[in-house]
Amino acid sequence: MFINNSTAISPCISQCKLDEQNICKGCFRTRDEISSWMQKTEDEKIAITLRCKKKMAQQS
Repeated sequence: MFINNSTAISPCISQCKLDEQNICKGCFRTRDEISSWMQKTEDEKIAITLRCKKKMAQQS
């Protein structure tokens, strides 16, 4: 799933490259979401991860 021991797991897949809208082509997070990941609440991390997983599925 997306949670490990009550901690949201980053959607990062180590294929980091930002597009022209500053969205990572690997995990679909914005530059701001990436840089502020550690400061996000668990609920925010889960919401970001779910949105990113949906975008990944649409690209497949």
